[in-house]
Amino acid sequence: MANRARDKVIYIRVDEALKKRFDRIKEASGYKGNADFLNYLLDVYDGKRVDGVTLKDIRELLAQAVHEMKKQGVNINQIAYTINIYPGVFSDIQFQATNVFLKKIEDLLLKITEKLL
Repeated sequence: MANRARDKVIYIRVDEALKKRFDRIKEASGYKGNADFLNYLLDVYDGKRVDGVTLKDIRELLAQAVHEMKKQGVNINQIAYTINIYPGVFSDIQFQATNVFLKKIEDLLLKITEKLL
């Protein structure tokens, strides 16, 4: 065990209600291991992390942002394809649609920033 970064052990005894509460909050936070979750709780206590924002929340918001960005990539490729095929003929409609999706991405990123701050 000497070569491991986490080579110390903490033993505690709790009642059934506290154990259930710990497990419920750990599951909701998105952390799988007790050591990672305990580190998260200590960081919250020290003010290094914002209480109420869980890893699960951040993952969900990032997944939404990634999905929107992929959709944007498809739209940009379609616009580039159309412009390259018809170099003299393209409309502002494609660019307006892109602006709408970029606004959605911006809104999602603002939500993530608000939760982190």
